[in-house]
Amino acid sequence: MEKSAGGRSLPKEFSRGVAMALKGVRTWGANPRLMLWGLIPGVITLVIFGAGAVVLISRIVDISGAIAGALVSGDGWWADAVQVVAALAVLGAAAVVGIYTFTAVTLLIGQPFFEKLSREVDRAHGFEGSDPEESVWAGTWRGVGEALRIAALSIPVAIGLFLIGLIPVIGGLTAFCLGAAFGGWFLTLELTAYPLARRGIVPLSQRRAVLKPRRAQAVGFGASVFLLFLIPLGAVFFMPAAVAGATHMVRGATADNSPNSLAPMD
Repeated sequence: MEKSAGGRSLPKEFSRGVAMALKGVRTWGANPRLMLWGLIPGVITLVIFGAGAVVLISRIVDISGAIAGALVSGDGWWADAVQVVAALAVLGAAAVVGIYTFTAVTLLIGQPFFEKLSREVDRAHGFEGSDPEESVWAGTWRGVGEALRIAALSIPVAIGLFLIGLIPVIGGLTAFCLGAAFGGWFLTLELTAYPLARRGIVPLSQRRAVLKPRRAQAVGFGASVFLLFLIPLGAVFFMPAAVAGATHMVRGATADNSPNSLAPMD
């Protein structure tokens, strides 16, 4: 069986990531008042992104019709089938970019809420850590720059998923699975920013280096969050749980929660 860089089997590591996402959801029962505060940024972002989603859905027939018209000529069942496949492909690609950007914007807007939530999860398990030695503005601009870098990567991935989604029969399911995997990786990079920063790991490059040997676990966690976010209003309701779950995952990546033990493994 294929092993991860840490010596564990990839399916087991993936399952550990899923378990961390579910553990984050259970935080709702452990500290509902704190989690409720975490809903506020998601509601604000929902207002911003909701308008874009309504426009896309209202125009999906025209968009998919134009794509179908460019791929096949004439009318009939084949043209209708291509249009349906094109609509699903567009929605799937939009979901990857939309969920990631929703997460990035919500984390940016709700930085004080989510930092407090993540800190409380760590504190409940006896870890305090320390905040990064940078000003609020420096941290904000760094976060914006890193979010844009990941967004730049998510766009070509979304285009690739759109093209895969146009493949008859298997394209839709394949694109969906790949979208959850890639989207999950992007989400994990964002959601682990707070707990890793308290462990002295701040830049995006360092977060990638820490998560790379644990990629299966990171994808398992992120893909679970991605699927939860696809539920109507799920991105709002589960965002605090995703931050809590990411904190649990970072805690679980090391026995003593020290920065050295989180250093990239050879």
